[in-house]
Amino acid sequence: MHRPSSPEERLVTAIIMQAYRDLFTPVRDAASPSIVTQLDQDQAIYFLTDTHGRFARHRNSLCSLIGWDGDVLAERIRAMMDGDDFTHPNGEPSPDSLKRHADAAERVRARYRHLKKPRDKGKTPASPVGNLIAAE
Repeated sequence: MHRPSSPEERLVTAIIMQAYRDLFTPVRDAASPSIVTQLDQDQAIYFLTDTHGRFARHRNSLCSLIGWDGDVLAERIRAMMDGDDFTHPNGEPSPDSLKRHADAAERVRARYRHLKKPRDKGKTPASPVGNLIAAE
């Protein structure tokens, strides 16, 4: 894989990696004072997995700036959502970190399935992201 060399490439890579990390960061609720909201995680899922629409266009545009194919990235992330192993976002994680990562992978897979299942036409989407997607 191409290693970013310019400041611009490092910035774009950091944006894409932050979306990937947001998949695994616990979502803020009464028990977790996380900086990631459910909306943040949902947007990361859409950004990394959508095949069309504005999130896919933004991902593909960013990926093209660093020589990546955004559709290939999305295909790999969707394969992980469907059961392939998720790469740990840190270099050499501890056993505890690997366990937390595996638990987070199962949570994000469940959220992905929830977001991607067909919705009833008469129902209003549960989040502002759903409203944006319904408008596309």
